[in-house]
Amino acid sequence: MTTICEIKFDENPHGVYFPGQTLSGSVELRFGEVMKVKGVALQIKGIAEVKWSETEGAGNNRRTVHYRGRQDYMQTTTYLAGSKDESNIDILPGIHTYRFSCALPPNLVTSLEAEYGHIRYTVKVILERSWKTDHSYKVAFTVLRHVNLNEENFDVRLPTKMEKAKTFCCGPCSSDPMLIIAETPISGYVPGQTIAVKIEVDNQSNKKLDELSTKLLRVVSFISQTPYTRVKSLSTIMAEVRCAGVDKRIKGSYVQHLYIPPLPPTSKTCQVLTVNYIVEVEGKISGPAINPKIHIPITLGTIPLTTIAIPTFDNLASMTAPIVVQPMMSAPDAQTPSFPVDLPPPSYEEVVNDNRANIQDEGETNEIGWREYTPRYMVYRFSEEVPSAPAQPALEQTSKSDSKQHGMDKC
Repeated sequence: MTTICEIKFDENPHGVYFPGQTLSGSVELRFGEVMKVKGVALQIKGIAEVKWSETEGAGNNRRTVHYRGRQDYMQTTTYLAGSKDESNIDILPGIHTYRFSCALPPNLVTSLEAEYGHIRYTVKVILERSWKTDHSYKVAFTVLRHVNLNEENFDVRLPTKMEKAKTFCCGPCSSDPMLIIAETPISGYVPGQTIAVKIEVDNQSNKKLDELSTKLLRVVSFISQTPYTRVKSLSTIMAEVRCAGVDKRIKGSYVQHLYIPPLPPTSKTCQVLTVNYIVEVEGKISGPAINPKIHIPITLGTIPLTTIAIPTFDNLASMTAPIVVQPMMSAPDAQTPSFPVDLPPPSYEEVVNDNRANIQDEGETNEIGWREYTPRYMVYRFSEEVPSAPAQPALEQTSKSDSKQHGMDKC
């Protein structure tokens, strides 16, 4: 017997919602013959879950520890036909369509699929059968929790500067320092914007800096609850640009640009899974030396501080006051989305660098089937063009006798 199921969301083909909005749609079931069931149940669930294993100890004390954590956000079950407590009913062959509607709780956090856990929202149709295995079909939808940068800590509007000084060898053989300074004009961005990173290098050491790489890292922290609290963090490169380094006794000045692809906003409220972002500047050095790294934390939001695609130190004046936003129609109790009036509404695109998720839970079969899923996140389309390559560095050669020679090196 063949049973086909399809779940559709009303006027929302990609299934992207904000907390507090109403999730509504239809379930279409096609039966090839009479189906005897106790009921047709619709289950809507939202769960944050993490799990991983680690081998600890040594020798005879070596053991594998399984870490797990979970936070439930919502779970509702309604019957589209029949009931759990009633006698069996016969559903005739053909197409049967059922409507559903559910108000999403206002405390939901943004969907995420990661290596050791997920925050996942699903809709599942279950054909409950007496004395037989239930048949089911399952799909996932994306929840986006708003992070309005204009309402965040004022620090997101300010420039951030970090530096790293590194010497080679030690004691009397120690070299003069290699100093790397990295700076961003603000620390609050949205997908679709570009992070301008100013890098200055004063390499007075006896080592050549072969290359500079600038990366946007997504840092996901998985927090277990059993057998005890443990935090496992995973950094993933979401964007990267590179340029030539600086020879010994040379100064260099660079500007590199990181375009922000579709990504979930910064999230710190979930008990078992958090998301943060870092701009990492790394100087790569040949040989046994440890590469110097600078980490600049940034906040990724859904409402930008500015309608400028590439915030720089020269256009900071336009960010002194909040940008004007307008409300989008939604349920009265929703976490009302609002978007800048002078930008086109954002699009919702699949997250980068992620494979499609298998949304089946451990031990779940879903005999009718399930739909592959990749979360979708906001991306703004700004008017300015994103630079295709980093700016060229301006280099200045120096020596201890203060003689100088100027030159350029392509980045």
